[in-house]
Amino acid sequence: MEKDFLKGKKIAITAFDLENKEHRGIASFIKSTIQILSKYGADVYLITSFDSHRNLKNKSDQEIENIFVDEIYDFLCIGKNYRQLFNSNAKYKFKLLLELSINLFKLFKYNFLFKYKFYKINKDFKYKNNLNDRTKYLINIKGFISIKNIFHLCRLRSMRFIIKDPILNINKDDIDLIISSSPLSIKQKDNKSAHVIQIIHDAIPIQVSNHPERSWIFFNRLKDAHKNCKCLYVSKESRKIVKKILKIKNSKSKRKEIIYPMPSLQIELLEKAFKIYSIRSIDKSFILFNSSIVATKKVENAINYFLDSNLPRRNFLLCIAGKMHKSEYCNNIKDICKNHKNILILDYVNETEKAWLFLNTSLLISTSSFEGFGIPLLDALSLNLSSLASSIPSYQEIKNLTKKNKINLVKQNNQSKWVDILNNLSKFDIKNTKNKRQRINNFKNFQNDFEREYLFKIGEYLSNN
Repeated sequence: MEKDFLKGKKIAITAFDLENKEHRGIASFIKSTIQILSKYGADVYLITSFDSHRNLKNKSDQEIENIFVDEIYDFLCIGKNYRQLFNSNAKYKFKLLLELSINLFKLFKYNFLFKYKFYKINKDFKYKNNLNDRTKYLINIKGFISIKNIFHLCRLRSMRFIIKDPILNINKDDIDLIISSSPLSIKQKDNKSAHVIQIIHDAIPIQVSNHPERSWIFFNRLKDAHKNCKCLYVSKESRKIVKKILKIKNSKSKRKEIIYPMPSLQIELLEKAFKIYSIRSIDKSFILFNSSIVATKKVENAINYFLDSNLPRRNFLLCIAGKMHKSEYCNNIKDICKNHKNILILDYVNETEKAWLFLNTSLLISTSSFEGFGIPLLDALSLNLSSLASSIPSYQEIKNLTKKNKINLVKQNNQSKWVDILNNLSKFDIKNTKNKRQRINNFKNFQNDFEREYLFKIGEYLSNN
């Protein structure tokens, strides 16, 4: 694929999941999308709900842009847990409701058209020398499109507190294509506006009880996205489930509706991790569980299978890498692990640490009961490392991406099979640089093949816009 394949194209991506405090699967999807679009010549912009709170009336345009970019960098470095803040902080709730009242008045005034501001990034802007693993994607961002509280306002529409869908009216002369990284209750104005495609990852809020996102709100998000925009799905299984929920017939061009995510690992970080002897004092063979720690991941099963196997006696570690939330479920996981010295709860790991864990693990284990796709298993496949996972349809789809792989899929309740595979696991020597170099080479080849398919999909929508 030519390096200038997307040269001159301007693509905007919604940044809601990058604004969150915790970066999960969709955030990884956005970051890898930004990287690949930029790599092949596109100018990438982020659509953000952030707006400066300072009075900038007496500033020049350049000063305003620099102040905004400086402030949004500070914001994205930390992020916000919007749901938790709204439920626990009365001051934040009051302030937000007041802001949204003003935003709604303006939205009605302008006939549901969103007003937006462009902020371009100066090439020499100072934050570019101070990017960490969380914000490294910003090196490939050309600017921001600020629509104050856009994601809250779209949610109000999903809750049917607004009678019409908010309208994105970003002109084609300014942006060639808009990618909504998750379903939003939104639509484009007309054919003169930039084309919008919405990415559908899963229907888990509808499938799982007690999910933080209420099922009826998420149903409306899916319904509005399909009504107003072209939708792409991260897996065949997600497409099947969502279309069944919405009672939509499959189109004839099924293959065109799938856009597989890129691996979340990056070659630069793998090379960096290659030079690191150890993280978190890990100096022996281990198996890796990598995911946010929530009930659908069935972390307790992975722990029990590990403890019932011979791995603890063989001096293996189980490393659990993922955000430990302030929840009853996470407290239960901590209680299960507290008396077992061979289990390390790593909590959140940064991108370099994650690269090291994948590069050095003997096995990735995933006991998840639901997945829209499954980025950790895709990461393992990209390195061709041994994996043991539940036999859910999306994982079968990942396994089928390559003819030769080391993925074992087992039914969730077949404990003896899980334990048997663990008992026969070979150690990966974390001191063996030759084997780690082979994993990196595997990743390079896998990424090149995957990039080609991804770019053709994006290019198809740009050419039809």
